[in-house]
Amino acid sequence: MVPFIYGIAIGNAMALFTLGQMAYYAGWFLKSKVGVRRPLVLTMVVTYHCNLDCEHCLIHDNLENIPEPHSISYEDALDEMRSFYDQGSRILFFEGGEPTIWKDGDKRLSDLIKAGKQMGYYVTGYTTNGTNVIFDDSDVISVSLDGPREIHDKIRAPGVFDDLMKNLEGIEHPNIFANMVVNRTNIDYVEETVGLVANSGKIQGIMLNFLTPPPKEIALSLDEKKKVVELALGLKKKGLPILNTTKALEEMLIEDYETLCPHWMSAFVTPDGTKFYGCPFVGSESCKECGFDAVREYRLITKGSYSAITQMSKRFALSRQ
Repeated sequence: MVPFIYGIAIGNAMALFTLGQMAYYAGWFLKSKVGVRRPLVLTMVVTYHCNLDCEHCLIHDNLENIPEPHSISYEDALDEMRSFYDQGSRILFFEGGEPTIWKDGDKRLSDLIKAGKQMGYYVTGYTTNGTNVIFDDSDVISVSLDGPREIHDKIRAPGVFDDLMKNLEGIEHPNIFANMVVNRTNIDYVEETVGLVANSGKIQGIMLNFLTPPPKEIALSLDEKKKVVELALGLKKKGLPILNTTKALEEMLIEDYETLCPHWMSAFVTPDGTKFYGCPFVGSESCKECGFDAVREYRLITKGSYSAITQMSKRFALSRQ
């Protein structure tokens, strides 16, 4: 009887916690409608360093041209996290480079995740190539998956696919999703990759993005993108775990998203403390060929889209811990 009562108490406490988060988001949304616009999502680029050299990555081959420091210090990261929390951010993501190799003395990514939770961020997450340690104390884990083994390894490096799958086998986590950047190397493997995710037992869904150039040589044409979106919509209707909302997939065909992007909703901080609103590509030519699904979901959320709000919040905005 005692465990039963305890379980009810815990369940009620979690329900109240979730209601509190939903109330905060509702207040944030209503304030945005009267001109009080504050970033809800903070993305910390904690390091530019990576253990791979992927064919579509801008950073690795241009690292010497990027201003130092190439990794943020623990204290500077905490200062930025506190500052944006005070401004209203409640969703915290860590990116790279490869964020799981970030370190500052004895501090690791897990320490940043813990600090974010202690500050009050509702959700923490990060993106990883999955070849290093996978920290399972984060609410959301995004793993890069570019295709089946031969294609994934062609884009990243030999053996990377098997390393990713081996590391995933070693953890139990309720909110791991794959992130696929569709380009000319893997365009013919989208359906196979979605099926791989559906049968993985470890990955709960897949988010499709298009390559935002540069490099232009492997970026898709608009006609190629139309074929991918048509395929994705069909797979989604069949119940396959594509996480992009239907409306966002359709808006992926609007390439020049600069005037539609709600830049104010998302903030980025780079290792040297530079801040961007929207994404680091904001104001560049890349905006005219934007391939990021997230900015479409953000726009739909700010417009009150029921599907975007409900589908994105349960995976990316409400704490599971």
